[in-house]
Amino acid sequence: MMEQTIHDKISDIKPIRDIIFEHLRQEFLSGTVKPGDRLIERDIAAKLNVSRTPVREALRKLESEGFVEYLPRKGMIVRGFNLSEIKEIYDIRKELECLAVRNAIQNMTEQDIQTMQGILRQLEDQDYCDPVENMSARLNNFDECILNLAQMPLVKSFIGILRDSLTRYKKINLSHAPRRKTAIEEHKAILRAMIAKDVALAEKLTVEHIENARKELLRHCTLMS
Repeated sequence: MMEQTIHDKISDIKPIRDIIFEHLRQEFLSGTVKPGDRLIERDIAAKLNVSRTPVREALRKLESEGFVEYLPRKGMIVRGFNLSEIKEIYDIRKELECLAVRNAIQNMTEQDIQTMQGILRQLEDQDYCDPVENMSARLNNFDECILNLAQMPLVKSFIGILRDSLTRYKKINLSHAPRRKTAIEEHKAILRAMIAKDVALAEKLTVEHIENARKELLRHCTLMS
């Protein structure tokens, strides 16, 4: 479970509740704490050597972002997603990420292109036996470039929440070499369309990329059920 390192991160700049929030969220995203696990306020406070008040505040924020939920007679638990919710999240992502790509194209510079091409080269050069986290981080860096170029803070925030909520599931897809290779090719195609300033094609390829990721994830979820 959670390591007792929370005090190493405490500073005068960030409130303790925010540090606890980030710590717990990372536990969820990494899969260390799994859907259905109970979150007992006093136990978390004891493990982290903090009072229960900031833990309570952190759990409320996690609940507002959909990471945890309160169930009668069970208390606070880590929230999972059913298949219909996963489908809906990907549908929302398609709309928002097309909006981001459309705006990013208008703001992209030669330096931005070189940065994104560099990320893709790193992805192509990696060993497919590398940890899933390595590829996921590089893909996130590429996506972050697009979101920053879009210059739409609210869209970036919404997409970030949606992506975070599916991080543990994304690792299922990227753990399979065929999907890893396909994901890289899809990102390369999106970047080529962006460089050509072909908005319609870039949006089409973005939709296809997200739809392919959703289909692959749902296929694995069906196999595991």
